[in-house]
Amino acid sequence: MFRRKSTGQRAKSIEPRVRGEEARGRGSEVASPRSPAPPLPRFLTHSIALCSMLFALLTCLPASGAEKYAGEFLSLGVGARPLGMGGSFVAIADDATATYWNPAGLGGLSRTEITFMHSSLFGLDSYDFLNCVQPLGEVGTFGLSWIRLGIDDIPMTALKSFGNMSASNRPYIYGYMQNTENAFMLSYGRRFRVDIPTGLSRSRGIDLQIGGNTKFLYNSVSGVERNAIGLGGDIGLIWKTSPRVRGGDDDTKTGDISLGIVIQDFFKTRIIWNTTSSPSHTDIIPPNLKIGAAYLRQLSSIASQVLLSMDADTRYGLEMHYGVEYVLGDVLSLRVGIQERNLTAGAGLHVAFVRGKSSVETRHAVSLLVDYAFLSHELGNTHRISLMTKF
Repeated sequence: MFRRKSTGQRAKSIEPRVRGEEARGRGSEVASPRSPAPPLPRFLTHSIALCSMLFALLTCLPASGAEKYAGEFLSLGVGARPLGMGGSFVAIADDATATYWNPAGLGGLSRTEITFMHSSLFGLDSYDFLNCVQPLGEVGTFGLSWIRLGIDDIPMTALKSFGNMSASNRPYIYGYMQNTENAFMLSYGRRFRVDIPTGLSRSRGIDLQIGGNTKFLYNSVSGVERNAIGLGGDIGLIWKTSPRVRGGDDDTKTGDISLGIVIQDFFKTRIIWNTTSSPSHTDIIPPNLKIGAAYLRQLSSIASQVLLSMDADTRYGLEMHYGVEYVLGDVLSLRVGIQERNLTAGAGLHVAFVRGKSSVETRHAVSLLVDYAFLSHELGNTHRISLMTKF
């Protein structure tokens, strides 16, 4: 579609700007009041080392030429909550938007969730996201998502007669065209639980979540009868510690550390156009590695919690994303973040409709979440509002 106007802060042009995320997964266990935190298991240490090596490799191999701008609409981000945190969500991915940020996060969901987001970018583009995720017990969680970016009513002009444009031969509008880009994603995630002994009849819980996407891309330009199709895939993993050390007379509260990794378009997504040339023109979306780390701390004395996150991605070199979320009483959320060099902020309201007082009824209560995000940018500020329901 359209290209960026700069490579540093890459303006979002009429087509989306690239975002990415990842963070070096360096997490250390928080010491408990009774005993020092145990070291990370060997296989986790090796996994972190491997991720660091992949990160260093991909930062040295940036995409070249026009290829790195293919499929840019997939970099806009979805969900006002993650966007308000600077797009730093790879290691969190704990709601339906995990289908976009890290499909491994689906393995941690226990309720049906539906999300919708609509926004207008700089008064030109119409950007929409709709998805639904459905847990199926021990089988795992499945999700369906649709992302659309469209520009409507683009005028098509022509001269009144052959020759050069002049005062008597002015262009006129003979019709309108529409440019749309769509992504349809089928996602799956599953969670594995491991309790690692730490001595003195204690154990530390480890959550390992894995997931993947299969995505079908369809682009069309009406008026000139051009369209394109593509098929791609993403794979992701989240490693998360339990917020408690189990054992003894009671449980000892600690911080919750999570590390996430996702490889987007891992086998190079090819978008093939129906051009008249032979072979047809093909856009290629190169693989992109994202790594993230997050730390969740419960503040039970004031019925709140704080979530810190840090991501980076390697598609255009090293791009850092930072986010903070403060939740009060599981009702009101306040967020702030940095996306590349731009400030983001947001807020959220969570309303639960409980039909009874038993734990079972409470677990199956219907929840409505309304989130807002503010994103600053050199081309102008944008606002995103998303709605989510859980039941």
